[in-house]
Amino acid sequence: MTAVVGILNKGAVAIAADSAVTMSNDKGRKILNRANKIFTLSKRHPVGVMLYNSASFMGTPWEIIIKMYRDRLGEKSFGTVQEYQDDFINYLKDQPFFAHPANQKISLLQFSFSLMEFVNALIFRENGDLRSQPPADSGGIFLQKLDEKFDKFIVELRVGSNPCHELVDFTKERFDAMIKDDLPGIIDQIYTRNDIVFTDELRIKVLEFLFLAFKHAEDKSPFTGLVFAGYGNNEIYPTLNCVNVSFAVDKSLRYYQQTSYSVSEEQQSAIFPFAQTDVIDTILTGSDPNLWNVFTGNFEKFISKYNDLILQTVKETSPELEQQIRDINVKSLVNEFVASIEQVRQNDVINPMLMAVGTLSKEDLAEMAESLIYLTYLKRRFTFAEESVGGPVDVAVISKGDGFIWMKRKHYFKPELNTHFFNNYFK
Repeated sequence: MTAVVGILNKGAVAIAADSAVTMSNDKGRKILNRANKIFTLSKRHPVGVMLYNSASFMGTPWEIIIKMYRDRLGEKSFGTVQEYQDDFINYLKDQPFFAHPANQKISLLQFSFSLMEFVNALIFRENGDLRSQPPADSGGIFLQKLDEKFDKFIVELRVGSNPCHELVDFTKERFDAMIKDDLPGIIDQIYTRNDIVFTDELRIKVLEFLFLAFKHAEDKSPFTGLVFAGYGNNEIYPTLNCVNVSFAVDKSLRYYQQTSYSVSEEQQSAIFPFAQTDVIDTILTGSDPNLWNVFTGNFEKFISKYNDLILQTVKETSPELEQQIRDINVKSLVNEFVASIEQVRQNDVINPMLMAVGTLSKEDLAEMAESLIYLTYLKRRFTFAEESVGGPVDVAVISKGDGFIWMKRKHYFKPELNTHFFNNYFK
């Protein structure tokens, strides 16, 4: 896990990242605090890239890929940050050693396994008493819930409006050919060993669900967030783009655009947190996002319960009034209330902060970016949460005139003992 942030105004873009990386296997989890997550994308032009989530692409560390791309790029530049991103994506597709067939198979199985585990966890979270029931009863109920979930997700994915760019024309037949032989093993590992027997109909639904999820944007399976920030030759104000990259399969790259933002006269500043965003969102919006979700959910339950109490009061004396009360759209009233609170939050908390960000100097942008990451670390450090954000905070500022400037950066070596590294950097 990690926390990274980008802060933009007309003068520059500041980017910051912690150094924690979480490694896990069947033996447990381990957190190290020496990971590099910020890199210059070009040695000579004002553009950089940040990483979050997975630190490797199909087994190859992103640091190696980025530095190989940087060497190939050389002095070449582009008119926009979007063009840098597109060129980097094309580089990934052009290098077959980043996507060995065996790794493609492993990545596709990890994708399928993680999505099915997500569906399972969702069912148990929504049906808290399921684990406490006798196995003879819980198995049948679980299968019913599983069937309903797959139906729901299939419908949602079919009407989804955010497909993965390169997989729009990917056919079901191609997908089935890649995974069909391995699907029984996944089902056996997750379900059969727990005495849950799949019907042929449910297996067909699983394949359909995985295929549709494969073609559409989702963040429940393993991926890496690549945040490109800086300036193209034709851009006077900074741009920040975020693209989520999963894996390559059958000569196609599974990725989708998450964020695309350019500072302009109409949009003069912005703050974009990624990965673990709860603390930063609390500061930016004035309320903890988890607490806000609980508040809005409980408010809807309260209004519905209040409506039911009124119905019980009038149903004996006035059936006509009872029907009128029953026809009240409680959901729309709750949405109207939430929208009004959101408007106050936007006007009184978010907009004033963004206006202040628009006036910050380069140094202040860097300090703010570092502080937001450090506050996230403090929240993890002084609560009983896993310390998945930590270590030194790397900070850089990218401006049109000065280029990519490191404000704080850790080295795995002593700079004074390795002057040759800096002497050779621009060769």
